[in-house]
Order: sequence, then C-alpha cells, then structure tokens
Amino acid sequence: MNRFPNTLSPIRIGNVVLKNKIVSAPSTMHSMSNGELYPTEDAISFFEERAKAGVGMVTVAGLKVGKDVRDDGAMTAWDVNAPNHRNKLMELVERVHFYGAKISMELIGIFPEGYTVSDGCSIMGGPGGHEINHQAMEEFKNDWVDAAQALYECGFDAILIHSGHSVPLAQFLSPLTNKRTDEYGGSTENRCRYLIEILDAIRERIGNKMLIEVRISGTEFEEGGIDLEEGMRIGELIQDHLDVLQVSAGMHNPKWMTWVHPCGFRPKMPNVEVAEAFKKSGRFHVPIVTLGAIDTLESIEDIISSGKADMVTMARSLIADPELIIKGKEGRSEDVTPCIKCMRCHDSTVYGHHFQCSVNPKAGLSATIDKMVCPPENEKKVAVIGGGPAGMYAALTAAERGHKVTLFESSDKLGGTLHKAGYFSFKYPVKDYMEFLIKQVEKHNIEVRLNTKADVSSVKGYDNVIVAVGAHAFALPVPGADSVPLAVDVLGKEDELGENVIIIGGGQVGIEIGLHFVEKGKKVTIVEMQPALAPDASTTGRNELLTEIEKVKDRFISITGAKCTAVTASSVTFEKDNHSETINADSVVFAVGMRPDSKTADEFFAADAEISVIGDCVRARTIEWAVKEAYYAAVNI
Repeated sequence: MNRFPNTLSPIRIGNVVLKNKIVSAPSTMHSMSNGELYPTEDAISFFEERAKAGVGMVTVAGLKVGKDVRDDGAMTAWDVNAPNHRNKLMELVERVHFYGAKISMELIGIFPEGYTVSDGCSIMGGPGGHEINHQAMEEFKNDWVDAAQALYECGFDAILIHSGHSVPLAQFLSPLTNKRTDEYGGSTENRCRYLIEILDAIRERIGNKMLIEVRISGTEFEEGGIDLEEGMRIGELIQDHLDVLQVSAGMHNPKWMTWVHPCGFRPKMPNVEVAEAFKKSGRFHVPIVTLGAIDTLESIEDIISSGKADMVTMARSLIADPELIIKGKEGRSEDVTPCIKCMRCHDSTVYGHHFQCSVNPKAGLSATIDKMVCPPENEKKVAVIGGGPAGMYAALTAAERGHKVTLFESSDKLGGTLHKAGYFSFKYPVKDYMEFLIKQVEKHNIEVRLNTKADVSSVKGYDNVIVAVGAHAFALPVPGADSVPLAVDVLGKEDELGENVIIIGGGQVGIEIGLHFVEKGKKVTIVEMQPALAPDASTTGRNELLTEIEKVKDRFISITGAKCTAVTASSVTFEKDNHSETINADSVVFAVGMRPDSKTADEFFAADAEISVIGDCVRARTIEWAVKEAYYAAVNI
C-alpha cells in the first residue's frame, strides 16, 4: 500500500516524466573538486547517492555561467563547453538515470567584469559593482544559451535557472536592487524583461527537449524589495516562458539568509506558506515547487495533498539521511536522522574546504566509504562510557555491526549536554536530534546502565572500550569567581536572576544564552575578550546570531576586546584598551567554554581492552565531531 500517493506518484511536465514529486535541491560541492573542470568521482558519487535515495529528479548544483571558468572554491567550476570535459558529465547523467531519476543542472550567472544590475549593488554579498551594459548583457545571455545546449547534449533533462536570493539575475527582478532607468528597470514588466529574454533565447535554441525550471524569491522580506504580491506578479509574468516555478524566500545577505536556508530561529518549513500563497492564488498554470528545510515524507504528503505546492525540493534532509525516502516508504520515518540545520554542509568552504554533515559522518565520503568499511570478523563485547551524543552514536554503530554493546551513563538519563538545548526555543533541531538518538538506542539491542559511574573495574572482560565522558563548563580563574554561577547551571532557573544580567563570554554558547535570557525578559550585557562575537561559530551560524542580536539590540549590549579581571555576584571588572572598568548588574554568569574531562577518560587507559577516546573529552567541540569520532571508533571494531 502506498502511504504517500500524492508524493510518490509520477508527474508529467512537458516531455519529461518524473517518477515522484521529490527533487533533490542543488547542493554546492565545495571541496568535491580540486580544480578539475569536470565532475570528480566524489561529486558523481554524491549525486548518484541522491538518485539512489529515490528522488524523482536530482539537481546538480551551482554551475557558473560564462566563458571565464575557473575554480574559486565556491561554485561548481565545470567547463561544459570543452568536449574533453563532457565524458564525466555524461557519466554523471547516466549514473543518475540508472536509478530511474531525471537530472537537472542549476545555473548561477555571476556577471563578468564586476558587473551588477545597478551601480553599487552588492555582488553576492561582496563588494559593490557597476551597472552591466547592454552589450555585456547580450553576451551573457548567449552564455546561458550555450550552457543550456551543452547540458542538453550531455543528456541533462532539465536546467534550473537561479533567479532568487539576490543572485545577479534576481537583482534585476527586485525593486530594491534594480535602479536602472532603461527598459530593464522601473516597472515589474521591465524588471522581468532580461530574465524573459534569457528564457526565450534558451527555448528557441533547445525547444522543448529540456525542462526549464526557474527559482525566485516569492518575497525578499526587506522593505523596498519583493513582497509577496510583487513576487506573484513576477511569477505570472515569467510563467509562460518556463516549465516549473520554484518559490523560495529571502535574500543573499546575513539578515535574510535564515529564510533562504531555514534554521532554528525560524519555524519548521517556514517557506511553504509562500509557495502556498502562489499555488492557492489560482494565478498559475505551471507546477509550483516549495523548498526550505522540508523534512519527511509525511510533511511532503501534507504539502501536496493540501494543495500548498505541486512538488518539493530537499537538500539538507537528504544529506543528513540519504535513506529518508526509503525509510518513509517502509513506515520507519521515526528512524530518519533529523537535520539539525547547522549549515555545516553549506559552510564547508570555511571548514578546511571539506564537505561534511554534523549528523551523517559518511557525507563527503560517498565515493570511498564502502571501500573503507569492512564487515566485522567476529562479534565483540563493547563498552561505551558516556551517554551523550558521541556515546550514543558509538553504541548504535557498534550494535548495528552486530557487537554486544553496554552503554554506561553516570546520570539518570541519556542525552548528555544536549538536554540543555531543550531550554532554548531556537535549539529545537538539536533537541529533536537528541530525542532521535535516545529512541534509536532504546530500539537497538543495547544494554543501558543509567546511574552508573563506570571505572576500569566496570569494563573488565570487554574487548573494546569507547570513552565518551564529555566536558564540563568552567569559570575563569579571577577574583570573586566563586560567587558567580555557570550560565548552563541557571538554565531553567532564569527567574532567580535579576532583570539585568552580565554574561562573561561571547562565544556561540554565550550569545545563544544571551538571546535566550532576552526571550525571558532580561537585559543582557556580553563581555567578550576577543575582538568579535561568536568567533567560534560557522559563517552562517554567526550571521544568524548577529541578525537575532540586531532585532533585540535595545536589550542586548556587547563589549568586545574586554578581558575580565575580577567579578562579584553583581559586577564585572575588565580591561579594555589599557583601561580598567567596572560595570554593574543584578546578576552575573560565566559562559566561557567547556573543559574536557580528560582525567576521567585517561583512567580507562589501564583497561585490558582496545581503547578509543572520542568527543568532548578529547576537546570540547560540536556535534559533528562527536558523531564523526563515534562512527570512526565503532565502525573499526
């Protein structure tokens, strides 16, 4: 019985039939090339995995349009016009087609020579450019057409023209960015003119041999930009020139990127309502596609069956769990690993340039992981010390490989420090992930011993011991520190704090706690030794935090470059610019970081077993490292 008849039934669009209504959204490969101007095996394997996952169409990400093709480490720098580069492109196509999926290529046009739609307009969040002239526009239009033809010749079924999120073509559409005074500026019709010219030129060249998809921002949210009504007017004007309309939201800047890539500060699937407005307006005769943190088959079925959209695209959810569709079809959606919306995949360019996922340690290793992982030679008896994310993931991996696993946890419940996420309204994705891990442990054949502080004697007779005892928050060694609580210890007891709170520490945790306190009605002052707030956060994560701070700036003050030298229960003394200053408040808390419990971890070195030490007890870091090290340790037993 098909539990998802609307989602998993075929759909015909023009001359193309998709086996279902799920499209894997474009995911930029970042490090899946090393300067090659064609798909590497890493990239091919990644998109092949999307097809194998069961989607109706796979979208390959971010091909730069234009003659100046070079690898800048950001977009996909493949030269589709060079004949000797097409072999790998055609192999990519066939390996996707093998699984019954169609394949589309996202095209992103970065104007040459520093051009933008109008003078001073930002180039993809970077410096301002100068207005592109008609000759350059004509040449650039021809580049789009040549790229489309080349992709058709390589066997692609569709192209996705990205015209949303303030990319250059989108800047033509928006009254906020388009300040032109010629026939391409002013009215909605004029602002749509260049995109329509490109679409018509592509159609004239390739006819109906490929689907033409277009993505727009249905609303940019920014005052003076595209609002919902203007978004629908744009959609109406361009719909006769395309086959599929993808409706997103937001802009390519820190303020609105949390709608482009919804995070914990946004509700679940927040952009669906934008597509729903388009779909239910009755003004569109082309399929409307929604996107933005779509999570499960149940969610998709509701979206389509209730008429909110005709199709969906998914990116991060399929990276977090490539078996999402398979598990959903088998009635096992509770076994789908939830995406925590951390943007680690998207921000790979700033993490040593390696594509990874916080909750899927295999991500980025699609081409090699099956060669690396070997079946266990025999069943082992495995002890895992610590029931936080690292310990739970290690226990699950070992159990799934057929080992006999005992999980020791000193407290009365599993979850470790992830339980703190439950106090934050905007950390619900992390809380969901914690609850997922706990349920998985309960479902597997794992012996869990709560309220058990394990030591060397506890693991006698085990073949392997995986130590994941975590880390602990600490206070600065300054005068008066004993009078100041740790911020993590006052979560859930916020009413015991005064109205004005000083937080010592402005890293990611300190900022998140500060925003949480503001939600609770407090006024917050952050004192941070480093010159900027949240330097330890990812690029997107930091932008999210700074955006939220801006919204509450009347209740959130930050003092950076300030070294704390002394504290009391109601004051902080710090040095800044060679001057000492004391500020007062009703309450003071420490949020200066976590210290690994290396002493406890090292005690297990005396055990007569193979020892692995993983997670925060090595060094306090993120969920990604907990999961990755847990997988590596357990999969090698």
